[in-house]
Amino acid sequence: MGGWTSGNPDIDKFIKDTMHEAQYDPVVRRNVFLGWVPFDRLADIIEIGEGGFSKVYSATWLDGYSYYANSHEKRQPVPIQVALKRLNGSQIMSDNYLNELKIHWGISISYGLKFYAMTKDPETNEFMMIMQFANKGSLRSILTNNFNNTLWNNKLKLLRDSANDLYKLHRSGYFHKDFHSGNILRVTDELSFVSDFGLSRPANEQNPDNKVYGVMPYIAPEVLNGESYTFSSDIYSLGVIMAELSSGKPPFYNKKHDISLTLAVCNGLRPEFGKGTPEFYKKLAYKCMSANPNERPSANELFNIFKFWLISVVEYRCKEEFGYNAKEIKEAFEKADEEIPNISTSYEKNSNAIYTSRKFSKPVNSSNTTNSKESDQDCDSQMVELEVPNSI
Repeated sequence: MGGWTSGNPDIDKFIKDTMHEAQYDPVVRRNVFLGWVPFDRLADIIEIGEGGFSKVYSATWLDGYSYYANSHEKRQPVPIQVALKRLNGSQIMSDNYLNELKIHWGISISYGLKFYAMTKDPETNEFMMIMQFANKGSLRSILTNNFNNTLWNNKLKLLRDSANDLYKLHRSGYFHKDFHSGNILRVTDELSFVSDFGLSRPANEQNPDNKVYGVMPYIAPEVLNGESYTFSSDIYSLGVIMAELSSGKPPFYNKKHDISLTLAVCNGLRPEFGKGTPEFYKKLAYKCMSANPNERPSANELFNIFKFWLISVVEYRCKEEFGYNAKEIKEAFEKADEEIPNISTSYEKNSNAIYTSRKFSKPVNSSNTTNSKESDQDCDSQMVELEVPNSI
């Protein structure tokens, strides 16, 4: 375990603590720990994505990851393809951010994409996370490249897995805070994971409490309006993703993501749905996007509903649960599948529609926001100052 250093004593201690306290991973059925990897043991590094506060790469980890069996006998590693997440500005890492890395490690042991190790780019001295590679891409890329071949049973699998990950995260006492379609990653045709919980802000940010970070169309109106983040705020984001799965288009792609959109969302504007979307699906999505956080369902409730819908579609059991009839569910989604080839996925994005995480320095201060429940009818639809100017 000795003979190495990250150059940061706090990160060294964090990694060594995981080694001394190697925990059992029920998925791989082994005791696992976080490792430190010299940068020259990573090859074939290719940038595959960029967010507001990080870049993501694919790479080959030449030595693969180590682990200890229950006998504490170290096994031989093998090369694997991994994802590298560069933590922008991490040359100086705040205590708060380091704590979130620790949370990320703890959560990844039980579920979600695996967090294998850390490394450091010798050119920039920025730290990088070495993580499980999701070779099927993000939900956003799937909708962009393959929407017309993605049937509703596949969409329901994505929703079921996402709701399940949110449930486990919430059960552990944590919020995601930046949940959007770019953070849902597909590992296989049957399995996807929610990623990036709690890490969507600069690594050197010392006092994040008065800041809002995220992708504007997915941020709950109460958060934009200055209220505290809650579990229900993540549920709002899932409702937006439900609309996106339906239409194939990013939410509010045709609008400038500025104070005007923020005010419109706080006053009830919601994303559009695709042609042929079942009414009960839209009704549940609108409930998730309710202006009143207390009216939104829990992640566990959504997981059970999505699971029942999926079972109804792929297996069909003649019964009723959660107020839904299995036969009607199956027929509605089969009819919706017939409409998918007729849904256009081409769109012209507003040049100021931004789908990377940003910092919003001030909340909306609007006395005109509505707390009423949205209609079930269809709705079309750097630092950003969110304080309402006097001229409005």
